[in-house]
Amino acid sequence: MKTFIKSIADLKRITIVEIKNWADMDKYAQDPEYEGLIVSQETYENAVKLNENREDKGLNPLILIVIPLLKDKYNNKFSSTSIREKV
Repeated sequence: MKTFIKSIADLKRITIVEIKNWADMDKYAQDPEYEGLIVSQETYENAVKLNENREDKGLNPLILIVIPLLKDKYNNKFSSTSIREKV
């Protein structure tokens, strides 16, 4: 991911954090310095709710970048979890 981001932005302006649950997402999203959030199609709805929470608190909504799901030839989604399970 860092390679891709580096190709389009200055990494000095980027903070990359792993968000494991709603509490993590809400905590990071309430920081007014954050401007965007990369989400999967599966987590998009939560990101919309998060933006609603930000707006309720007088913060600007985050720019949401939605990464599409990729599926294998058996129509199973690719994920880091599924890849690690097969290794």
